[in-house]
Amino acid sequence: MESQARIQTSIMRWQAKCLIDNCKGMLPFQAKLRALKRKIVPYQPSLSRGAYAIEEGAIQIRWLSEALGTLERKTVLEIGSGWEPLIPLLFSLCRAGRVYLTDLTCLLDKDTLRGAVQIFASNEDRILKTLNIDPLDFASTFQKEPSSAADFLEQHRFTNLAPCDCRHLDLPGSILDIVTSRSVFEHIPPSIIEEILRESYRLLKPGGLMCHFIDNSDHWEHGDKRITRVNFLRFGDRAFRLTHLNSLNYHNRLRHTEYVEMLQKCGFELLRAERTIDARSLAAIATLPLAPRFQRFDAEELATVDSRLLARKPLN
Repeated sequence: MESQARIQTSIMRWQAKCLIDNCKGMLPFQAKLRALKRKIVPYQPSLSRGAYAIEEGAIQIRWLSEALGTLERKTVLEIGSGWEPLIPLLFSLCRAGRVYLTDLTCLLDKDTLRGAVQIFASNEDRILKTLNIDPLDFASTFQKEPSSAADFLEQHRFTNLAPCDCRHLDLPGSILDIVTSRSVFEHIPPSIIEEILRESYRLLKPGGLMCHFIDNSDHWEHGDKRITRVNFLRFGDRAFRLTHLNSLNYHNRLRHTEYVEMLQKCGFELLRAERTIDARSLAAIATLPLAPRFQRFDAEELATVDSRLLARKPLN
């Protein structure tokens, strides 16, 4: 499965984009600069990326519903909610009880929530069909733009914890039924992921579920189709660090089995572990000069460009 956002003409070589982003990352006062940019250029949602997020979120909803029977009145926490709470909105449509939103930085505001409503409106038919949502429920939920961020969050039973550190959340233990994330873990250092998993274990009820979708591919390929989705496996850690001097571009380059092993190490029972092996990447592995770190993996493991994981906290 491939994001519509990836099907685009390569405008700039990835090295040039990397250099520009690194220069941006060195500028001081990032939060103030972001706020200034938003005043000059109003926030505009990406409908193509939003559609893909909803498509993946619907799969997560289906997996969790099959495992739990229903999502009604369930308590959910999303790791890395970002600008638009698209997957939390899917949980809201499925009548989840309370959804906690988290992020290192508080990115949500009235404009980004308005963008989320636009994305949902443009994907109404897909959502109704995929999740079997009553059209009247959908209409009543998204018939008008949010009057304020606070009202919107309360309407959907959201609690925004951002800014926060998901390694140490100010929540009581065994409060959650579900912990979820999408395209987040690949941007977190492995040691921190393990701490997040252990905190999630504390917060989940016995039998509670985790569902994480992870993009294992070289993100520079998203904008430069001259390279493959495994191009970054050629670089040693020291050289690769130069590609993410801007911390927003950090990628841990963990492979599928490493995530599986980490979940099991933290005490979770693995229920599902699906992955996509990219054909073009698999062909490229045959001639790609791999960094020493990746030479122990077989070709299919290296060419796995996304991981979809469902795990459970044991009942006892």
